[in-house]
Amino acid sequence: MADSITDSLNSKINNTDFLNLVQDCQNSLQRLDDYINVLHPLTAKEIKRLIKKQKSSSNDRMIPYADFTIDKAPIFEKTVQTLNFEQLLEEALKAGKEIKPVRYRPDFSFEGVCPFCGAPHEYIYDNNGRGQYRCKVCRNTFTVKTTASDEAGIYCPYCGRKLSKHHDRIGYVVYICPGTKCPYYKEKKKLYKEGRYEELETTSKQYRFHYHYRDFKFDMNTLKTISNHEDIDFNLNKIHFDQKVLGLVLTYYVNYGLSSRKTALILRQVHCLKISHQTVVNYASKVSKLVKPLVDNYPYQLTNTLSGDETYIKVRGKNQYVFFWSDPHTKIITSYTIYANRDTKNECQSIYDCLSKYKNIPENLLLITDGNPIYNAAQLFFHINGIDFTLKQVIGVKNKDKESKEYRPYKQIEERLNRTYKQNYYGTNGYHTLKCANDYMVLYVCFFNFLRQHSSLKFKTPVDDNLFDKDSLMQDRWLKLIELSAQYYN
Repeated sequence: MADSITDSLNSKINNTDFLNLVQDCQNSLQRLDDYINVLHPLTAKEIKRLIKKQKSSSNDRMIPYADFTIDKAPIFEKTVQTLNFEQLLEEALKAGKEIKPVRYRPDFSFEGVCPFCGAPHEYIYDNNGRGQYRCKVCRNTFTVKTTASDEAGIYCPYCGRKLSKHHDRIGYVVYICPGTKCPYYKEKKKLYKEGRYEELETTSKQYRFHYHYRDFKFDMNTLKTISNHEDIDFNLNKIHFDQKVLGLVLTYYVNYGLSSRKTALILRQVHCLKISHQTVVNYASKVSKLVKPLVDNYPYQLTNTLSGDETYIKVRGKNQYVFFWSDPHTKIITSYTIYANRDTKNECQSIYDCLSKYKNIPENLLLITDGNPIYNAAQLFFHINGIDFTLKQVIGVKNKDKESKEYRPYKQIEERLNRTYKQNYYGTNGYHTLKCANDYMVLYVCFFNFLRQHSSLKFKTPVDDNLFDKDSLMQDRWLKLIELSAQYYN
C-alpha cells in the first residue's frame, strides 16, 4: 500500500506541467528579488528590518517602561529655620539668662547681621580669627559668604553629603550624591566589577552608580483639591419633559452606551418623545455635576486591596489618560479621572482620591499595578508624606516571577474594567473636550458602582445597601441616585 502511494507521488512530481510550474515560480521570485535589491534598495532594507523585528518580538522580553529606577532607601532633609533674635532674647530673659551685647571685640569690622536669627552686629564676635563669626544669641557660626539657605538642603542618607541638582523634570527635580566615597557608590561599583551589570543597567544601556533622589514639585496640599460643585444650576422641576424622561435618557445613554443621536432616535421612535441629541448631552452634563458628590463622598465599604491601571482614550484625536483604581473584591471604582498627561503628579492625585474614600487608611494597604515606574515614584512621594502602603507590580504578560503569578488575577480584573468602560465610551462617538469626557466618566462610575449587576458578585451591584425598591425600573433608580446625591453635596 505504501509503495503504491509513493509511486503515485513520484509520477505527479515528475510530471512536466508540475516541473514547469515550479520553474515559473522560481523565476518570479528571482525577478522580485532583483527588483527589490536593484531598483528599490530602501525597500529591501525595510523588509529585512521587519523580518528582524518579527523574530525579536517572538521572544517574550520584558521591556522597561522608562529610563530610571526608584531608590528604595529613605532620604532625610536638613533644614535650618530662620530664628527671631528678639524672641530668643525674651526667652533667655524669662529663663533668667539675659543675653547682653559683646563688650570686647578688638579689630572687629563685621557690620552685618546674623544670617540665622537676624541679630545685629553688636551680638556677633570673631570666633577663630580666620573669618569665622559666631552669634551670641543663637550660637550659630558662619562666614561672610554663609546664608541660611546654604545650610538647608537634601543630604545623602549613606554618606551625609549634600545632594547636587542633576535634572529638572516636569514634576520633580533629580538630585544625586556626587561623592565617590559614598557607601552606595562603592556598593554599585562592586557589583560592576563582579559583572552583575543587570542590576545597574538602564534602558539606555548606561550604568547608574550614584544615589538618586527625586524632589517632587508638588505636595499633599496640592492634591487636596475639592471638586467644584458651585456651578450646579440644574433644577429638575424646570426641565421640558417629565423626570422619568430624564431617567430614560440616562439609561439609554449611560447604561447601554448609546450615542446621543441614537438615544434621541429611540426616544422618538419607541417612546414618541421629540427630543434632540443636544438635549441628551445637556442633561447628561448637568446630572454629572449633581451625582459627583455622591460618587466621591459615599461611605463605601472597601477592603485593604486596590488594583490600578492606566488606559487611554481619544479626545479630538489626542490621547487622554484614564487612571482607574478599584477594589477587586467589591468591584467599587475608587478613582476614575481622565488626565491629559500620564505623569507622576496625576498618578499621585489618583491614589490620593482612593485614600480619601477610606475613613481610616488601613495599615496593611496593598496596591497592585503593572511595571510602570510612576507607581514607584508615587509610593516614594506618599512615604515622604507619612503614608505607607505595599506595592505589588505585575510585570509583562507571562508569569516570570512569583509576584506576577500571585497578583495577576487582580491585575486582570482592572484590565476587564478598562475594556468594559471603552465599550461604553466608543458607543458615544467620543467628545470634543476633556471636560465632557470627564462628565461622562462620572455618570459611568455612578452606574458601575450603584446600578450595574456583576456576575462575580452573584448579580448584585457593588454598592448593595438596599437603596432601591426591588421592583423599581432603571429610570426610577437614576432619579433616586440624583435625590440621594443632595445628602453628600458640600
